[in-house]
Amino acid sequence: MPRSVAWLRDRTLAHADGVTARDHALFETLLATTSAGIETEDTILAARLCPVEYALTVLSGGGSPAQPRELVASLARLFGRAPDPLKRDDSFSFHVPAWTVPLQQPGSRYAHLDLAVLALFRRRSSPLLYRDVLAHIAAEKLRYEPGRAPFALSYAPQELADVLGVAGAGPLHVGQLRLRHLDPAVEEIRKHVRSFEIVDVAIHHEARRRAGALVRGEDGKRLDGRAVTAIVLTIRLLPPERLETVRTRSLADDDFAFLKERMDAPGYAIRPETLVRLGSALPSTSLPRKKRGGAHPLLSSEMQSRYLYWLAGIDEALTGEAITPAFETAPLRGQRLLDAIAQDGADKAFWAFSMAEAEAPDLAPALYDKPRLRLAIEAARKARVDAARKDAAKERRQAVRQARADGAMPAPVPKRDNTDSHEKPVAPPAAPAPAAPSPPEPARPDPDAVVRALAILSTPEAKREAKDLSWYWQYALDFPLTQAGRLARLFLRTEFAAKFPLLHEADSLLGGPYVRNIRLLGRVFGVTKDNLAGDEKPIPHPCIDQDLADGVVLVMGKSFAFAVEGGRLGGIVERLGEDRNRMVAQANKALAEWKDRQKKLARAAARPRPEPPIPPIHCEVRMNALGVYERVDGA
Repeated sequence: MPRSVAWLRDRTLAHADGVTARDHALFETLLATTSAGIETEDTILAARLCPVEYALTVLSGGGSPAQPRELVASLARLFGRAPDPLKRDDSFSFHVPAWTVPLQQPGSRYAHLDLAVLALFRRRSSPLLYRDVLAHIAAEKLRYEPGRAPFALSYAPQELADVLGVAGAGPLHVGQLRLRHLDPAVEEIRKHVRSFEIVDVAIHHEARRRAGALVRGEDGKRLDGRAVTAIVLTIRLLPPERLETVRTRSLADDDFAFLKERMDAPGYAIRPETLVRLGSALPSTSLPRKKRGGAHPLLSSEMQSRYLYWLAGIDEALTGEAITPAFETAPLRGQRLLDAIAQDGADKAFWAFSMAEAEAPDLAPALYDKPRLRLAIEAARKARVDAARKDAAKERRQAVRQARADGAMPAPVPKRDNTDSHEKPVAPPAAPAPAAPSPPEPARPDPDAVVRALAILSTPEAKREAKDLSWYWQYALDFPLTQAGRLARLFLRTEFAAKFPLLHEADSLLGGPYVRNIRLLGRVFGVTKDNLAGDEKPIPHPCIDQDLADGVVLVMGKSFAFAVEGGRLGGIVERLGEDRNRMVAQANKALAEWKDRQKKLARAAARPRPEPPIPPIHCEVRMNALGVYERVDGA
């Protein structure tokens, strides 16, 4: 469950009377399962319902079954609920405490709090230390990197006592703090937590005194020992086991073209989202580190390499031919890898396999200088894909044959043989169609006019108008099929000259290339000379889909604004012309494809379809008691 740093470092429950480790697990689980988003002062007024059996399951996570009376006591400590008895088949209600509202802090740094781990803790100090370590990892933006050295988390004795919830209970004794609270918490964290491990716990004392120096305590008595100055936890991050806890990032579709082209058989194919999360979880070794020391995510080429190692592991497991000696011993190699895929699915098995390979590289060095082996692995993947396609086609054919045999589908249409003549008549060559006159080339603007136009577009006022122009077309970009034509018609009528006078004057001096683009934009979305002055709703051609509409509005409407706002004025007339030609080519291609689809649909509609066969009805006739013949249907 994602929790903010402020939430994890809050000490409200740590200093509450009688709150146990199981109470922490129940509190987090109830809020996680009943919250519908960001809680506010108004939403917490609504009561939340939870089955008693579900809450008892959370309290029984450590192995000992919880009783309803224990749940009643826990709810009284957490939410101040009246100690009314509960039965296992009942439900109870509670309200989210008001002190949790300011701790959510959406948009801030957060860490994933594992609810299953919280349910396993039995010492009160274990969830408190676990939460504080997660808060430090999130606040410092630490993440797992293969081979990275552990980091140190230092606490002053009083600070650690506050973290573990024992501050203010009398004089602080560091030895008892460690014996009763710290060591049990460290032991349970080492046993249950899989996101990090506590490698060592060190006690730092103050410097040695000079011979004969006396140090007295607050009561005036002589102190012979050295005071503890810090308690240092050495922590190493572990590879994330659950891919759902790794954040995703936005990538272009082109970065996943290699994955679409190199899909595997259905049993071994992985989703693109899994590869994105892997790229976010592992650091890039090709790029230099950031200024603050952090690492960049994996590049597309590095994700391809990780995918290649996965294909090598699958090919090695299917063929039984070992690439490295780790084939016999590694937990996710050979038949063990195939068993993990069958049990957990390809995505989870790929995640665990990639993390193990990143922690201890084995296949990567073996494949580095063996190009023929890489080609063989790729050929094996293609063979698996082809075999899967053939099997799927065979199953579809068998399903169609079975459906036709059962009468659920009509019989196939027999092919018509041309028995009249095997030679097709040769049609006379058609006369060449007259070539359509090409549109006249726009006259080149006067060089002095171009200089004046560029001077206008370089002013701050023109850049502000360009920014407003970009926002003007944003509504059309959000809803292109319904709003782009309407805005283009208003723009061509009066709004270009009225709202953007500097850009209108500069476009006129340049020969009107931007106006020509907007006219083409309007024609794409149904604006013609006949309805330019009217108010009827322009309707785009059916061949214009959402993707093409977005591209037309972005390129034809906003490119001029982007160029002026960014100061890229060199060759602006030529670039606007290239945009126009590119969009014309895409629109013509979409129109040709639409016409081809309509022809295919027309041919399919004209093709005769035989009526489905009517199963014969077997019946018999008999005379009833009144002497009337009646029909009796047979099976």
